[in-house]
Formats: sequence, C-alpha cells, structure tokens
Amino acid sequence: MSGSDRPTLRMRIAGLGGMLLAGSILAGCSFFPPDLPEQNPTSKTVWLDQNWSDDARFWFHHASQGTSTMPVPYAWFIALEQPGIRLFGEPKMLADPAYMARFGFISSPRTAPQGGTSGAAGYGYGSNAGAFNVAYDPKSFPGNPDGLPVGFARTPGYLDPTTGNKVPDQIGLTCAACHTGQMNYRGTNIRIDGAPATTDLGKFRTSLGLALAYTVYVPGRFDRFADRVLGPNHSDAERDQLKKTLKAFLKAGEATLQQMADGMKGSVEEGFMRLDALNRIGTQVFFTDLVGAKEAGFDPSANIAPNNAPVNYPATWSTSWFDWVQYDASIRQPMVRNAGEAMGVSAKVNLTDPSRPLYASSIPIKELFQMEELLAGPDPQHGTKGFKGLASPAWPEDILGPIDRTKAERGRELYTQHCATCHRPAVNDPSGRFWDAAYWTTPNAEGERYYKVPVIPLSTVGTDPAQAEVLATRMVKVPAYLGVPEPEPVNGTYCEGKAGTTATEAPFGWALAVVTGKVIERWYDENGVPAEERAHMDGYRRNCIQAPAGYKARPLDGVWATAPFLHNGSVPSLHDLLLPAAERPKSFCLGSLEFDPTKVGYDTSCKTGTNKIDTSVKGNLNIGHSFQDGPRGAGVIGPAFSEADRNALVEYLKTL
Repeated sequence: MSGSDRPTLRMRIAGLGGMLLAGSILAGCSFFPPDLPEQNPTSKTVWLDQNWSDDARFWFHHASQGTSTMPVPYAWFIALEQPGIRLFGEPKMLADPAYMARFGFISSPRTAPQGGTSGAAGYGYGSNAGAFNVAYDPKSFPGNPDGLPVGFARTPGYLDPTTGNKVPDQIGLTCAACHTGQMNYRGTNIRIDGAPATTDLGKFRTSLGLALAYTVYVPGRFDRFADRVLGPNHSDAERDQLKKTLKAFLKAGEATLQQMADGMKGSVEEGFMRLDALNRIGTQVFFTDLVGAKEAGFDPSANIAPNNAPVNYPATWSTSWFDWVQYDASIRQPMVRNAGEAMGVSAKVNLTDPSRPLYASSIPIKELFQMEELLAGPDPQHGTKGFKGLASPAWPEDILGPIDRTKAERGRELYTQHCATCHRPAVNDPSGRFWDAAYWTTPNAEGERYYKVPVIPLSTVGTDPAQAEVLATRMVKVPAYLGVPEPEPVNGTYCEGKAGTTATEAPFGWALAVVTGKVIERWYDENGVPAEERAHMDGYRRNCIQAPAGYKARPLDGVWATAPFLHNGSVPSLHDLLLPAAERPKSFCLGSLEFDPTKVGYDTSCKTGTNKIDTSVKGNLNIGHSFQDGPRGAGVIGPAFSEADRNALVEYLKTL
C-alpha cells in the first residue's frame, strides 16, 4: 500500500484491534470480501457439562458490558447485507447465522432456553445442563432478539459520557466472544464455555467495512438499508440524512485509519483463534479514547502500537481463584481485568473532557461483578473442596472416543517426572495434591486463599518473548488532568503511585491499571456503593499489576480443549508440543473446526479461507518449551520422548 493509500477517524473504531473498518478496503486496496472457510455440516450440537445452568449460559453469552465494538448503531448492523453482489434472489444479511459462523462465531438462539425448548435445543441447550446460576435482573437483560452469535450483546441507548448526547442502541462484544470455544467431530458440534474462541476478527472487520461501503455504492442497496433502519414509510428527508450520516462515517473512518497506519507497521496477522488483545487494549484506551483530549499540545497518536504479539485466547475456568487473575500474570484484581477488557472492546469512557465527569463510562460494573461470580463460584476451600463456578471440560468419551487408561497411566508417570515441576497438579488429580497448603496463599482478612501459579522465566521456557515484552517495554503518554501518578514499584509489583506526583508518560500496564481503577471507582461513587461492598465486588484484591519476563504455568485441567498451543498458538496440537521444537510444523493453517482426537488439535490443512501461521516470524515463533536431548535451560525443559511416550502423555492430558 502506498503512502497516499494508507488508511484515518476519531470514532471509536480502534476497539478490538484497532479498526472495525478495514483500512485496506476503505482505502481502495480491495473491494472484494475475504475468502472464508467452508465447514463440514453437523447434525448435532452439545454444550459440555461445566456446571452452568442453561439460563446462566445464555445470560453470560449476551449480557451487555456497555461496549460499542461494532462502530455503528445496533439498527445499522442488523440492516446490513453481506458484502457480495447477488444478481438474483433475496439479499443475504450480514448477521445471518450461517454467514457469521464462517468467521468462527458460535450460533445462538433468539430466546432464553426453557429446559431445552423454545428452539434452543437445536443450539445444544438441554444437552448437559449444570446447576450453577447467579442472580441477575431479567428486566434489564435484552436477550438476543435477532439471533446474533455468542458474545454479541445489545446495549440499550444511553447518554454518551464524553458528550452528554443520547446514543442509539449499541452492539458490542462481551468476554464470551473470545472465551467460548467449539470443535466439530464426525457430525457433532461440541461447544465449551471458557475455551479459546475460533474466530477470525480481522476478516470480520474487513467484511463489516465492506458491507458499509457496498451499502453506499452498490445500486439499490442503500434503499433497502434505509427501509430496514427507518421503516418503509420514512420520509425523503430522513433517507437523505441517513445517507449523509453513513457517508460521513465512512469518510471519517478512512481518515483515522490513515492516521494509525504508520504506528501499526510491524503488525503480525492474527487470523483464526488468535488476537493481540493487550496491544489492542492499549491502542483503544490511550489513542482512540484520548483523541480530542482537551490539553494543549497532547497528541495521542504517539500511543499507537503495532499488534505484534498475538495470543491464543486463554481459557477462563479456575482463573478467578489464581493469585494473578490475568492469563499473563499481570493483573491481580478480577474487576480491573474485566473492566479493562470492556474498555478494550470499546466501552465509552470520558478521558477527554475535564469539564465533564472524568472516568464516567458506559460500563455496567454490577453486571461485570455478576459475570465474575458466575465464573468463580463460591470459595473453593469452603465446604466440599472444588471449583464451583465454571468447571473445566471433561473429555467427552461418548463423542471423541474412549481414553486408553493403560497409556494414560504411563503418561501420568511421565507427567509427574517431567511436567509437574512447572505445571502443578490439576484440580482433579487423584492424589489431591492440588489442595496442598503450600500451593495456596495465606488467608486474607476475608478468609479467602488463592492458588499460586508459577511464572516461568523466559530464560527457562524459551518461548516467543513478544507478548511478555508488551507490558515490560510499552510506554504511553497521558494528559496531566487524568491524574495518573508516577509509579512506585515494590519488588516489581505496582500497587501505589508516588504521592503528590502527576505523570505525563508512564508504563502502559501501570497507566492502564490506574485509568481502569478510576473508572471503577467513579461507578462506585455514582451508585453509592459502600466500602464493604466495593471490596467484595473487587474480589478482595488490591489493584496491583506486574510485568513478569515469563509466562504462567497454569494447571492443565481442560488443556485438551485449548488448541492451538503455547501462549501464541504457534503449535497446532498436543502431540506437536511434545516434539523437539525444531521438529514442530514450520507453518500450518487455522480456520477449520474439525478436531483430531489422536493428536489433540484442529485440522491444519490449508483450505480456502484459512490463514497460514508462519512460525519464523517473531510473535509466531514456536521455539522453547522443548523436549529434546541435551542440557536443560534456554528453552529445553525435558528429554526427547519416544513416540510411545508422546502418545502416552497425550492420553494422560485428556484425563485432566
């Protein structure tokens, strides 16, 4: 793309990735929709039993976090047609479930399930319903009236905290969009809450941008769009104003993408099943949300950074009870993690106008707390020991085939010898060692204890360093009026700022923790939440952050459901992960949902519409965590296994 073609907007489109309008498209580089993979048909759908009731699952999938991830009103999104040209027949809609499924999204019913009825049984409801639920207000939950995929939520219109103006109903993603997985095997679609998503958000952004552009420029399409948005009896003046607004939106979108282009150089393609969420949150909060900041000389464009550290979406089961709740061991408090995620997918926050209430936002903090309660469940140490919220998925032997128990027992011995030093026992380890007091923090004032998950230094594990470097090296500029203090780390942990100081440049992680904390406190103040309840909603954790030069070695319960592997998804299967690093696939493709229960990973053949992972590129490196002969250290963590030993280990990992 030439310099004159480089994509420019001040609208909130940096969100999940910097740009829900695809710059290459609006800049004229392509006017054709991206290729999408065809998935094999399935005749049966099941949700695995993970302790959630059907009602809880449906609410979690579609409860709003106050986000506006799609940079268009809800009514626009529902009215858009797919970005293609049809000469005959009825136009197909962008939100059509079959089309959305080709991006990897999971289809979801329109209405809440009633014991598997109301059409929900076809979506797997009622197949393995658990019992755990949390109280939420059904009157404030709009449900899923248009049959959008899991993780899409409708936010009723509200006053924009940055302007005070009423915004129409919004559409945004929730945490379920990135942390709900699926796989196909022999005609059955298996769905798993808390597992990595199978989506390609880049292709979806491109298609959304094209759908908007086609609406303006393809003859006849705008008239149909106007009828859907305004109703068939709209006036000419209403139609003309809608078209003017849409054209202005497209023009502004191209402008912002152009502004971002230089800062985004060096980005790594994420594709299916991967996202550089951390860098994207940084660009959303410290660029997009700060455009128009009312401080002389402040330029937020200095905060744009490339998306060069993609990760496989981390599993969420058990994490509420870890000592550091973020997957990279960077965030201690669940509420900060969850509010930061909502900000990253474009919740509206006033960071620009000090004449209005700073840190006011569209985030429903109470609902974030209820979501965390559903994930966490009651204290696992009280009563019968065990996680009582979202449980890790058990290998479904009735679908994927029986586990070879003889091989698994041999694998358990190998795991204990070569893996358990870093990966402590799983919750279902028959020895019960998961509950050893040494693995848990001492009780806090509320009597709660948290599981101490080791962080393995990069010098030991030797895997791709890109993600670990983000918090350690990225700096951001902030306006003085935001009141971000200079950090004062203690033993590498940031919990407090230096009293009486105001920073105008700060480490990204620290700045994000401060800003997110102030957003939360603003909501507490506005809603009169007493101190004791605030502490409860915060999970009885302080707002602390760290930037370790390493990666968490979490317990491996449910690991079989989290392909592709390593933190960046650079290894396609468990079998490949147990090879010497030099023998792992140099490249492979993601996008197929077909599951291989022998190697434990997805089909990696490079079919039309899939994306290729080149493991020679930093961010995609499949180095480290290697089992090979020779001295330990520098990425070598164990001996070379025979094929029989590898198969035995894979079989054991299915049992966790």
